[in-house]
Amino acid sequence: MKHLFSTLCLLLAMQVAYTQSSRVDSLTRLIENSTSDREKARLLMLRSRVAPPAWSVLQAMGDAQRALALYQQTGEEKGQADAYLRISGLYSIQSKYGTALSIDSIALTIARKADYKQGIALAFSNMGRNIQMLGQLEQARSLLTQSLQILKEAGMERETGDVYSRLGVITRRLSDFKASLQYFDEGITVATKYKMDPLLAILYMNKANSLNESARYDEAIQLHLESIRIKEQLKDERGLIQSYNNVSNVYSASGQPAMALIYLRRIIAMTGTARDKAGLGNTYNNLGNNFSQARQPDSAEYYFRKAIDVFKENNEQPGLGLVYNNLGNFYIDEKRYADGLEYLQQSLVIRKKGNSKYEVASTLNNIGAALTKLQRHKEAEEYLLQALALVKDNGSNLETGVYKRLSEHYKATGNLEEAYNYQSKYVSKKDTLLDENEALNMVKAQSDYEIEKRESALALEKKEKEIKSLELAGRNKTIWFLGGGIVLLAAVLMLSVRSYVQKKKAATLLTEKNNRIETLVRELHHRVKNNLQVVSGLLSLQSNRLEEGIAKDAMEEGRNRINAMSMIHQRLYMDNDLAAVDITDYLQNLSLSLAASFGYNAQHIKTNVKLPEQVMNIDLAIPIGLIVNELVTNAFKHAFQDTYQPAVAISLEQKKDLLELRVSDNGTGSANGHAINTAASFGMKLVLTLVEQVNGELNVDQSSGTAYTITIRA
Repeated sequence: MKHLFSTLCLLLAMQVAYTQSSRVDSLTRLIENSTSDREKARLLMLRSRVAPPAWSVLQAMGDAQRALALYQQTGEEKGQADAYLRISGLYSIQSKYGTALSIDSIALTIARKADYKQGIALAFSNMGRNIQMLGQLEQARSLLTQSLQILKEAGMERETGDVYSRLGVITRRLSDFKASLQYFDEGITVATKYKMDPLLAILYMNKANSLNESARYDEAIQLHLESIRIKEQLKDERGLIQSYNNVSNVYSASGQPAMALIYLRRIIAMTGTARDKAGLGNTYNNLGNNFSQARQPDSAEYYFRKAIDVFKENNEQPGLGLVYNNLGNFYIDEKRYADGLEYLQQSLVIRKKGNSKYEVASTLNNIGAALTKLQRHKEAEEYLLQALALVKDNGSNLETGVYKRLSEHYKATGNLEEAYNYQSKYVSKKDTLLDENEALNMVKAQSDYEIEKRESALALEKKEKEIKSLELAGRNKTIWFLGGGIVLLAAVLMLSVRSYVQKKKAATLLTEKNNRIETLVRELHHRVKNNLQVVSGLLSLQSNRLEEGIAKDAMEEGRNRINAMSMIHQRLYMDNDLAAVDITDYLQNLSLSLAASFGYNAQHIKTNVKLPEQVMNIDLAIPIGLIVNELVTNAFKHAFQDTYQPAVAISLEQKKDLLELRVSDNGTGSANGHAINTAASFGMKLVLTLVEQVNGELNVDQSSGTAYTITIRA
């Protein structure tokens, strides 16, 4: 049964990798074929979250930034908030927490403006994570608590899992191990319910870290190995580096440096491809600790120095505080007390800014030990008692370490009673840290994991042999089939080539014929446009000879009508589509031309077109253009005698199965009304005829200015 389970896990891991790569390819095709900016943005966001081994952080960042630009173009505020949050997360992965925090603030502002509850909650969560990494633990806990409350109130249980994980980490750093374990258990329940394997692996790892600090080493190892199993299936190299570092910490704390080094060497072998500088810094720090335990001081100091370089490069203050503390402790063990004290003081400054009780207590304890060695006993006692006050009765292995250092301090000062008292507490705690059963449990968990991996490898090898055997058995049959197939293929190929040549010749003739027809149609539109412009010019000349009056106005109106039709044909012979016109561009140019002819400019006329397709068939575009021509002309001529800031608005919208054309003005209305109701008005007769031609209906509203609404059945 166990062998079968291992085989299934291996096959699942192979399937996950294939599925991720296949999903990226599918999303890429969908993105390339998408014509909607909103849909393309959604697909880019999906692809940015898919993370097969070959998909880099920079590629994911590029997708998220492209999605953001598209959401900004479409005015989609929720999409903008999501894109900013994704970009923030990618900066956090690169340890750029300050940049990530700035982007979180932008996301929060947009989410609040849109009343986007999930976006607000996730912004708080991201900010909490980044502020935590910058060392401000209490502020981070406050932000994450707000995030959790919003998610619960909105019924978004699935999204609470990640927040529980982050709260668990912070409460552990604040030395509240009981609350930390409760948060992790809540998160594990959510991740298990919704089958969120990546989050489940993180929660197992983080809970194991809290168990390690509580000196429950066997439980910690079991959870770490469970997390590693999931991450191996997901091909999560960055996550594996984190887990290997944390497993090494457990083995180091339980006095097994050789086992710790096994996991740390695995990281060194893979960090070059994972490119996780935060993980690399922790690895160097852990290597320093383990070489220190193994009494190899040169190697220990070398790796501590490399860890400092990495953390300084990323300006990662918690990491610097950690490695300064460990390097200082190493110097104390090497009897370089002054050097040790210098680095411990630097660590204390950083850790006090972060308000992590556990971390501050650890450094205070080490400073107390250094001062004891330097015979500065009064200062040493103060530091050691401060450390004890921070961790007393929390059940951690640090509490045990403080008791040991206090015992050594009082022994050095000759206070044997207090030395005995703290020595007794140290022995009492130490005896409970790792009993024989716990040690056996750790060995068993590690053995089970190694056996499972070995069985998986054997299962894969057996499967490959079976496949090769089947391939060999089928090869002979294939050879016989190939012989006959080649002859048949040659015959089919000859027929196909002949058919292809004939079809290509016919296609060439058809293409030439189509090109000739297209040229003729384009030339026809060009000549119609030229003829209409000639007529327009003749009318203009005739109009110039007339004095102001009805005849001159009639000439100008006729000229505007001809220009409206001429603009249609001009666009048709210039565009690729010879039977349809870009209606938005056409109406904008027509309206501006009409405004200019009456002495107005673009500020006085606005055009708004909201259609699924911007191109419109010529049979509908010409009547609509003529209707707009008549109604806009009517407005500029009659509506604005007493209007301070004249304005005309043209809109064309698709509403279900109806097309709605609306031309409105802010004039007095009396003049327009007169024009509408005058039976002798040729312009209005033409409008009514055109409305009937397109199977439309005209409505007029003069409650505020004048608005003509024509509804056309699409």
